[in-house]
Amino acid sequence: MADPSNSPTTTSTLSEAASKDLVERYGVPLASEYIVSDVESAVSAAAAIGGAVAVKLNGETIAHKTERGLVRLSLADESAVRSAAEELLAAARPEDGDVSLLVAPMVSGAREFIVGMIRDPQFGPMVMIGVGGVLAEAIADVAFRPAPVDEVTAQEQIDSLKMSDLLGEFRGEAAVDQKLILDTLVGLGTLAEEHPEVMSVDINPLIIDRSGRPVAVDALVEVAETLNRDTSITSPPKPTDDHFRALFEPSGVVVTGASSHPGKFGFVALHNLLAAGYSGNVFATNRSGEEVLGIQTISDVAKLPDGAADLMFVCTPASANLQLLEDAAQRGVKAAFLTSAGYGEAGEEGRMAEAELVATADRLGILLAGPNGQGVVSTPASLCAQIVAPYPPTGGIGVASQSGNFVSSFLNLSRSTGVGVSRAVSAGNAAAVSVADYLDFYSRDDKTAVSLAYIEGITDGRGLMERLAGAARHKPLVVLKGGATAGGARAAARAAGTWAG
Repeated sequence: MADPSNSPTTTSTLSEAASKDLVERYGVPLASEYIVSDVESAVSAAAAIGGAVAVKLNGETIAHKTERGLVRLSLADESAVRSAAEELLAAARPEDGDVSLLVAPMVSGAREFIVGMIRDPQFGPMVMIGVGGVLAEAIADVAFRPAPVDEVTAQEQIDSLKMSDLLGEFRGEAAVDQKLILDTLVGLGTLAEEHPEVMSVDINPLIIDRSGRPVAVDALVEVAETLNRDTSITSPPKPTDDHFRALFEPSGVVVTGASSHPGKFGFVALHNLLAAGYSGNVFATNRSGEEVLGIQTISDVAKLPDGAADLMFVCTPASANLQLLEDAAQRGVKAAFLTSAGYGEAGEEGRMAEAELVATADRLGILLAGPNGQGVVSTPASLCAQIVAPYPPTGGIGVASQSGNFVSSFLNLSRSTGVGVSRAVSAGNAAAVSVADYLDFYSRDDKTAVSLAYIEGITDGRGLMERLAGAARHKPLVVLKGGATAGGARAAARAAGTWAG
């Protein structure tokens, strides 16, 4: 995840006039207005506009005018404009800096929207649109898309609003000119790209007039006063296809921590491996060297024959795992699945241990799946290396999940319906190999026709979206997002040691 220290430390807001000047350059439709410095000029501007006008106090540091009572609406004659201008200029404070008056026509319409841009810590710049005005918070009908957006994406964003019917003919008013809204959303995305110092843009309301034309009557732009442009996220090297072949189609498997006790992970994992009919080499470690399920165990991984196993399924405590990786690498192991808990989900000490685990696996060239996962299934290889029981029929669905319970539930559903699975993996904490990594592999895997992903915690939102889009370009992809409610988010954080969003 990006280091919070790289984030802007202080922000400031542009004046309304400066905000409007910026957004207008990127296609936001604004009402024609005058910027004047005195009462008489305000009266003249109102006369030039004709009809009812709005007058606002504009200042270098004035952001929230309504809260301070610095807006006067529906001024229909010279006397009202003069009085409003005098009152607003008298309300100026020294800290407002140089002030002026904004004089604009009153724009009315039965429909109001909100559009804008925000830089999210996880997903980067996001363009948004929603129902606006006084109903914005009450209705909370809003749609976000990562910037930049093209017209197709912007149209899909608009169509996703629950109240998108407001865009058609409404109470005698014309249908909305959606091209202008599309241009606005595309323009805000471009603004985000070209102005990294802009942290947010808030245009509320975007009023739809009776002719269907959207008109922005207010704009607020927030900018960073200090900005560190290095917001990159450091990720471990991506696994190769050779790594994934060692995980999903290994020539040999070693189960560490095998036990003769049926309640232990080491017993269940070895039993499932044998029961599924895996035909490759099977080894198991046990400190006592006892026979488990007909397999004569060895005391440790260092005693494996060279090159006899390329997948290690780890059922030992976290304290033993660094040395296990070292010994396994010496014997030709290319992938390790760790069921061990006590890592990122266990607080700061666990996160430090997880980072050391990942660094060790990277140095040794081992794919590290997990930790804190339930296992891996690969029906083309008759492989069921997991600490839960379900083994599905062969099929074309590749499953990758941060939740082991989701995987086991889906495998049970596969068994009951006969709809088959190609690969399935519980990513656990996904410390080194993410759900997106597995989906990348599935998109190239000739045994997989469609991918299914379940995601709870997110550590790199922008990267995740790009990776999912890349995978979906090759094969159909279904994504289920958990942890969306407050309770679900807490559960996801406890289970996987990541942020939930």
